Amino acid sequence: MSNQSTGVDLNDYPTLAKANYGLSLLFSAYVLSFLDRQILSLLVGPIRDTLEITDSQYGLLMGSSFAIMYAVAGLPLGRMADRFSRRAIIAGSVLFWSLATCAGGLSKTFAQLFVSRMGVGAGEAGLAPAAYSIISDSYRPKHFGYAIATYKLGVKVGGGLALLIGGLLYDYYSNLDELVFPIVGEVLPWQATLISVGLPGLLLSLLLLTIPEPTRKGVPASMAGVDGEDEPFPMRIVLGYLWQRKRMYVNLFLGSSLLAMAGYGNAAWYPEFLTRVYSMSKTDIGLYYGSIMMVGGSIGVMGAAWVAQRMVARGQSDGFVRTVFYASIIAIPFVVGAPLAGTPALTFLLLGPAMVLSAAYIGVMAASFTLITPNRMRGQATAIYIFCTSILGMALGISLVAWFTDYVFRNDQLLHYSLAATNAILYPAAAMLFLRCMPAYRRVVVEAEKGWEI
Repeated sequence: MSNQSTGVDLNDYPTLAKANYGLSLLFSAYVLSFLDRQILSLLVGPIRDTLEITDSQYGLLMGSSFAIMYAVAGLPLGRMADRFSRRAIIAGSVLFWSLATCAGGLSKTFAQLFVSRMGVGAGEAGLAPAAYSIISDSYRPKHFGYAIATYKLGVKVGGGLALLIGGLLYDYYSNLDELVFPIVGEVLPWQATLISVGLPGLLLSLLLLTIPEPTRKGVPASMAGVDGEDEPFPMRIVLGYLWQRKRMYVNLFLGSSLLAMAGYGNAAWYPEFLTRVYSMSKTDIGLYYGSIMMVGGSIGVMGAAWVAQRMVARGQSDGFVRTVFYASIIAIPFVVGAPLAGTPALTFLLLGPAMVLSAAYIGVMAASFTLITPNRMRGQATAIYIFCTSILGMALGISLVAWFTDYVFRNDQLLHYSLAATNAILYPAAAMLFLRCMPAYRRVVVEAEKGWEI
């Protein structure tokens, strides 16, 4: 069976076993990426004390240092993913960011740690564009939404493991009388924690070279049979294609970016809020908050994929966007109320549904635009999407919470008010953008079904 308009042979897919093997390794890489990026949220206190920095400066470490390099490096790496071996790009990226994470454990100044986090961002930028491309070419359209959602589970699983494993590692190292690593020498507990979470990536980078490399599919009808059709489109053509459909892409990318701002801001500062306001230990934070992040986040990612696929199957072509719109609206009282609850028990009770609903966009949004974007520009389109969500999500979202704390409330102990204010602004704004996006999304779906004209 084939689709002549798009050049896709539905029989030209890897076996399900090969596709799932590749997906399992890509998922592992994504888990590790969020473990390495999230670990700093648990180490706010000890790093601030060692380096003598403010919340705003720490926000730069968690956000801007990573996000700027992640976004900028993603653009050329996205183009490379449309042309060269995707598994080689992924393996090299994992190796690079793992070494950079370990280097962060050797940092003795704010500048050194800032540069190491830039290295982590540059390395992680190569994963998503190549991974999305491999997954889209490995699974038939009816399975693609679930495959992407499975991959995106890494956001919550990796973030949760960062808290669980990080908390245990930090407390273990803190209880040692003397902390000396081979070659490195004497280190502080937070430095040892960073080195420990960076090391597994060195082995994983080798395993990633065994991922099956599927043939590229989804060539636009206007390019079928054209010489050089395996070459990726120039960036100017990609940007022109997206701009011609700006009502869909701009609203979708910007709405996702606002949710990413809220998500990264919460993930970065919630552990410190639980420490400052409720005096919770790092082990307890990892156990309770980390578990809620993994379980609730996983339910949200996979549940949203199931709901979206059901909507599409019933003929609602905008089901992916519609699902996230509904989730964003319903989430508002939970994401605003949780940090203001007043007790740990009530906070965690509200965090459950908040985590489920806030995770809805993670897999669904990635699938929504990948499915309707021509193959030969998916890597670059993904890189543009990541550029937007990184600059706004990581750089501004994490810093926004810190700015509220330092310059509006002017009290470190009012961090929970900063979290609530950030969520109260971003979730309604994102919902409005998704509402504007839906009619345009339906039109682009029709275009994709007929065959793209570039």
